[in-house]
Amino acid sequence: MLIEMDSELFCARLKEIRKQRKMTQQDIADKTGIPSTSISHIEAGSRKPSLENFFKLAVVLNVSADYLLGRTDQYSDLGTDPVAKSIQGLPDSEREMIEKFILSLQKI
Repeated sequence: MLIEMDSELFCARLKEIRKQRKMTQQDIADKTGIPSTSISHIEAGSRKPSLENFFKLAVVLNVSADYLLGRTDQYSDLGTDPVAKSIQGLPDSEREMIEKFILSLQKI
């Protein structure tokens, strides 16, 4: 069985999460040591990151590798995120209330 990465989705998610974190390509470059031109090429899809650079991007952006690869729609691994893990155990009504609160904070 041949498994292929959805390069377009990877590029889109990388750029999307970078913008959501309010970071520039230069910010990422400064924190990872990856040249900003390389980050630009990776986001454009003209270059694929090495395994080491992929890891650096995931760590600096605080996002799971599975999210970047399109294997999940969750930014982080619930197993390592104590807040997400705590919220998951709440009743639906309380989770909805917390979700509304978080959405209201994002609008500020």
